Amino acid sequence: MKIGIITSGSENLTLFKFLNKYDHTYLVYHDQVNRPYGDKTFEYSKQKIIDWINFLKSKWADKIIVWPTYELALLNEKNYSDIILPLFSTYLQNICFPKSLVWKFGLVGDFADIQVWQDLVDRLSKSYSPNDNQKNIKKFNFPFCFRAKQVPMWKYYLTTLSYSHFMANKSIKFDLRYFKDCNIDTLIPLNYEYFHYQRVITKYFNFKKQKFHKLEEIENIFKWFSLDQDKKYSISIFSNWHTEFLTKDKKLIRFLQKWKQSEINFQSI
Repeated sequence: MKIGIITSGSENLTLFKFLNKYDHTYLVYHDQVNRPYGDKTFEYSKQKIIDWINFLKSKWADKIIVWPTYELALLNEKNYSDIILPLFSTYLQNICFPKSLVWKFGLVGDFADIQVWQDLVDRLSKSYSPNDNQKNIKKFNFPFCFRAKQVPMWKYYLTTLSYSHFMANKSIKFDLRYFKDCNIDTLIPLNYEYFHYQRVITKYFNFKKQKFHKLEEIENIFKWFSLDQDKKYSISIFSNWHTEFLTKDKKLIRFLQKWKQSEINFQSI
């Protein structure tokens, strides 16, 4: 199956931690000109993503993975609901919502994410019915309540520092203090890149009180879709900038080729 991925940052580093285990044809559109999406307005970035979706459709992509916030928005539009892979919305509905004990969520995201998130998740949560365990909890909040925090620096740590660098870890822990003080029940990242920090997050939170569902859950959801695999693993990366900076990114190349003997095709558009 041909699976398209639209990225403006280091989402590939996170997603290919598990995507490279499955033999599909991956078509990656790396939007270097408009990166990062989170610093732009939601409508501007959404229009760019729609343009790249149409481009990947012209390359015969069967399903397309996009930034979580835009996935929720585009799944409600008829022209795109069939081609968007509902990876993150399934993560919310099947993992985050059912496993929450009091429905107090903490959201970490960029400017564009926080700008529209409440309306998007309100729409999604209306289709959810609390399970029996949740109905029996006196402190259960329905509809949900949430606390959101902009974390504009998180996305840059993967490009300027190692995600395990002590400065990145200290900064992330400082941001997470807000959610501890608010007594949130579940932390939800609004960017796939943030799953790269899951070790720091899980060590900081007390899992009995505050939950963070790791990237493994996203992989389980991807497997649950049971997408038809190809006989060969292949990947093509399209960029609206010169591809020289991509070919020199050793970390990216390592994640794309891990456990696979496959050439990576880079193309400037």
